[in-house]
Formats: sequence, structure tokens, C-alpha cells
Amino acid sequence: MEAIFNFIKANDQMIGMLAMPLTYGFVGWFTNWVALKMTFYPLDFWGIPPFLGWQGIIPRKAQKMADKAVDVITERLIKIEEIFDKVDPKQVEKELKPLLNQMTEDITKDIVDDLNPQLWGLLPDQVKKEIVKSSQAQTPKTIRNIISDIRANIYHVFDLKGLVLKSMTGKNVVLTVDMFQKVGAPEFRFIERSGLYFGFLLGSIQMGIWYLYPEWWTLPIQGVIVGYLTNYLALRMIFRPLHPKKFGPFTYHGLFLKRQAEVSKQYAELVAQNILTPRKILEQVLYGRATEEIFALIRQSVARAVDHTANVAKPIMSITMGSEKYDMLRDYAVAKMTGLIPASAQRLEKYVGEAMDIERTMYERMKALEPDEFEKILRTAFQEDEFILILVGAVLGAAVGLGQGLFMIW
Repeated sequence: MEAIFNFIKANDQMIGMLAMPLTYGFVGWFTNWVALKMTFYPLDFWGIPPFLGWQGIIPRKAQKMADKAVDVITERLIKIEEIFDKVDPKQVEKELKPLLNQMTEDITKDIVDDLNPQLWGLLPDQVKKEIVKSSQAQTPKTIRNIISDIRANIYHVFDLKGLVLKSMTGKNVVLTVDMFQKVGAPEFRFIERSGLYFGFLLGSIQMGIWYLYPEWWTLPIQGVIVGYLTNYLALRMIFRPLHPKKFGPFTYHGLFLKRQAEVSKQYAELVAQNILTPRKILEQVLYGRATEEIFALIRQSVARAVDHTANVAKPIMSITMGSEKYDMLRDYAVAKMTGLIPASAQRLEKYVGEAMDIERTMYERMKALEPDEFEKILRTAFQEDEFILILVGAVLGAAVGLGQGLFMIW
């Protein structure tokens, strides 16, 4: 052990100089790795708020990124009125009819029981059938009218921005992080590896400079340059040039831009499966509204039936109720129907998903975007805070260079 120590002491200059490419290869890789981690994590602010600590750039900017995602989706990829025009009201009615018929029968009995637990058993079977039949007869027309109204007033009834924001922010910010990581996975791997390559190259240059000018204080300065350049060059190579450029036999193109078709497919799939899903769209525009109107139909049918069976019903109860009772009963029925429909409407959701065809539509239009528009999809994760990521590399590089300098004069 002493012999090894003496050898290192006697040859510290040579060892330190030869280690420069390896050291800065590691520095380049490490600084880029740290920069990427700082981009995505932590999901929540860690430290002493508001300034002493850190939150991942993407989680911190999730609201802004979701806003930009809405802009890209609505301005370039899909038109809301266009996708809703593909939904046929008659087909929606057909898909929902079996479920609505059964649900109408169940909810009718619940409403009557809530008004008076004895009434349903006292009503003649024919009256019960008429109540249910009356409600079921009107339900299809109600559904068709709702769908037609939605199509005619889509911007008033469908809050696309609200749906996207809800899906990508708050407790759902992990989805935003996951989307960026999946869509940009090859580019992020390149950022890590390029730090090693650039660091090794710049470390070799540093070794030559040290051989000609062996001053310890130059090493921290060179560390800043290495840390800065490895991050800067990696980000630059991902997004530039926007269009392919030939250099002799080689074609040079921004790595992310080169994968436009592949990225478009991934992005469209992630949005269609996690954000603009048939269930989420139907929950916002149809399920809640349909259950409110269906409840009103059932209640009217019950009222008419009770009025027509005075001898049985009126000595037992009055169909008239106060607003508080009405609201309570309505909320109960609506909550029950709202819970039943999504859980049992797989066929409807499958039809709506196929009719709207959001994934294919987004993919076709996204891969046709101009390069400057396309790059915004991933670069929004970096652009405003690129200087922070590059600065991290410079600071870490300076620290390693200082350590190297102290070793050389030790």
C-alpha cells in the first residue's frame, strides 16, 4: 500500500494529466444525468419554499405545458366540432338502449319507494308497466336530442382545456412526466451518452493544454467550459438543424425532428389512451346531462301514473313534494345512474372511440407539422429553463476541475 502511495505521489502530474479525458468523460455524463433528473424530479417541491429547494421543471411547469398541449391539439391536430360530427345520435341511442331500459326500470322503483315504501307494492302491475314503458319510450328521443345539441353547441358544452388540464396537472402530473419521458426517450438517452463522449473529447483537449501550460487554476475554468458545452451541445443536437443538411456524404438533422413520424404515433397514442379517452369525453358531455334528463322523465311518468290511479295512490301519498325533497331524490337517482352508465357502457365507448378516431387523426396531422411547430411538443420541457440545465453542468464541471487542480498541486 505504501509503495502504491509513493508511486502516485511521484507521478501525480502524469496520472492527473492522463486521467483528464476519463474524468471529464464522467463529468460530462454525470452533469447531463443530473440535468435530466432535475427536469423530471422531484414531482413536488423539495426543500424550504419558496426559493430554497427544487421541483422538477416539468412538474413545476405542468400547468403551462398543459396549456401549450391544448394549443397544439386544438390548433393543429384536431377540431373538436369535427370529431363530434362523426358521432351518429342514432348509433349512440342503439348502444345505450339496453342499458337505459334496465336502468329506467330500476330507478323508477327506487323513486316510488323513496316517495312511499308501500306504494310500489300497492300499484297494479299494469300501472307499474305503464310507468316504466312511458319512461323507456321517451329515453331514446332524449338521448338523440342531447347528442344533436352537443354537436350544435360543442364549444359551450365540452371544456377541452379543462379536461386536458385536469388530466395533466395536480395529482395527475405524473402523467405529464411519463408522456415526456416516453416521447423523448431516445433523445434523453442521447443526452446522457453524449455527455460522456463530449466530456472525453474536451478532456483530451484539456490534457494537451495542461501539458503546454500546467497551471492548476486553469482546471476549474476548463471544468466550467466542459460542463457547459456538454449540456449545450447535447440539447443543440436534439433540436437543430430543423431541416436535414448535408455535409459531404453525411446528412445532419436534429435527432428529435428526425423521428417526427415515430414521435407523432407515440404522442397520439398517449393522448388518446390517457387524456381524450371516450369515457372521459362522454362523462363530461353526455353521462351527467343524460342522467339529469332521464330522471326528470321518470319522475314525470311516475306523477302521471299516480294521478291516473287515484283510488290506489292518493289515499297513501301525494306526488307533490318540496324542493328540498325533490333535489335530494334527484341527486340520489342521478348519482346512481351516473355510476351505472360508465360501468356498463363499454359498447358505447368503443363505438365513440372508433367514430371519433382521435388517435389516427392526431397522428396523421402531427407527422405533417412543420419542423418549427413539431419541436415545441418536446422542447416546451426545456426551452424556458435550458439555461438552468446548462448552468448545472457548468457548476458541477467547475467543482470537479477545482478538485483536479488541488490534486495536481497536492
